[in-house]
Amino acid sequence: MRMTGLASGLDIDSMVKELMKAKRTTYDNMVKQRTKVEWKQEDYRSLSTKIVDFRNNKLSSFNLSSAINAKTSAVSGDTAALTINSTSSTAAGTLTVKVEQVAASDSKVYTFSAADKVKNMTDLGFTTEDPDNADNVLVTINSQTVSVAKTANLTDLSKAINEKSSTLKATSIYDEASGQFSIAATQTGAGKLVLGDAVFTAKTPTGGSVGLNAKISINGINYEQASNRFSLNGFDFTVKSASVTTNGTTISAVQDTQKIVDTIKSFVTEYNSLIGAINSELSEVADRNYKPLTSEEKKAMTDDEIKLWETKARNGSLRNDGTLSQFISDLRIAATSLVSGIKDSSGNPLSIGITTGSYTEKGKLVLDEDKLKNALEINPDAVVKVFSSRSSDTSPGSTTSGVFAKMSASSLTALNILSTKAGTSLTSTDATATFLNNSLLSEQIKSMKDREKSMLDRLNAMEKQYYKQFSAMETAINKFNSQSSAIMSFTS
Repeated sequence: MRMTGLASGLDIDSMVKELMKAKRTTYDNMVKQRTKVEWKQEDYRSLSTKIVDFRNNKLSSFNLSSAINAKTSAVSGDTAALTINSTSSTAAGTLTVKVEQVAASDSKVYTFSAADKVKNMTDLGFTTEDPDNADNVLVTINSQTVSVAKTANLTDLSKAINEKSSTLKATSIYDEASGQFSIAATQTGAGKLVLGDAVFTAKTPTGGSVGLNAKISINGINYEQASNRFSLNGFDFTVKSASVTTNGTTISAVQDTQKIVDTIKSFVTEYNSLIGAINSELSEVADRNYKPLTSEEKKAMTDDEIKLWETKARNGSLRNDGTLSQFISDLRIAATSLVSGIKDSSGNPLSIGITTGSYTEKGKLVLDEDKLKNALEINPDAVVKVFSSRSSDTSPGSTTSGVFAKMSASSLTALNILSTKAGTSLTSTDATATFLNNSLLSEQIKSMKDREKSMLDRLNAMEKQYYKQFSAMETAINKFNSQSSAIMSFTS
């Protein structure tokens, strides 16, 4: 704490602040310049995360064969005999399926007497003691055991089996009214229910069903397995019932036009969103009337005023940026193959329904779904190729690689440059991720902070010197006042 102006009557603090005000202008300008560089780095990161997302998430997803080369199955003949689960993009040709027998689950029903309802496990004949719990017995089903209290009854046994059904591969129902106790395998196929206790093996089942394997022929070749689900040549299907016709069921692979259209539609949307965001930054005009605010300036403003001011102050930080401009150019060159279209079977040009918008839209793509569907009907392989083919040449103007590969390569090039320049990540989509310390902007910001610290140290030293000078003045005035008082006392 300083006690100033007591002798002189001057407001020393105000005078020092006014003297320092001009000196601090240089420091404030340094902070503002550094703030603009930090904003520029943050704006780079904002766009970098969008490019990462476009490349690593969107393009990778669109390029999956299940998305851009999707296929479905056309089923004819005995369509009730089976159902299609999925069709791989590798599926080709036709399968003729004849179902001889559908797989069934094995089950056994045992009928217990009225007296058995109140008997415990030991009285019922379950005598295999649980080595881990002397109060329990073990019941064996499908070579697995379930531990049940010796005092438990049939209801408790049924409940214990169901609680461990995933391990036992079996379920149970006990109907106390009729005394019927059912155990059923949870898997289809022969031999899927094996009971290991004498209580069951010595007892004759009063009902149930026999486990059966599925038996079918595919293009004349016989197959037998426990499951009703088959997978062959890219077709995945489940048989439901025996064939009722001599010709069976025919399954053919066809292009899933709607899914491919949806994929391309999503690509166009994501592409337009990305270049829209980048073009917005490239064309943004800086307003030199708005500069970063100092802490003192913020004190005189409301939060909303600060937010509005800083929004205007950081406009134009990436205007006409070389790296981003080149990236946009590369994307537009890569997209020219889409606008050029493909050729039909006769070699004639065929549009795939993708064009560029007006000049003001700066390279955005426009999709005509009807034309795209028409191209997919005429030459689906060519449409898929223009998007997903890949060769060693992935440059923007490559004629051997598809759009996805070219845009992915261009995105990685831009991300590498941005990483070197601004310290942004090549893989993260986190808009708050830390910057690499060895980037050009990170090193520039560090250097600016060092200069600011040196300037602040000089200003603090200067401020102390001013107070020291005023303190000396106060001391001199005090000394003069003391001498004046002494002289006045002597003369009086």
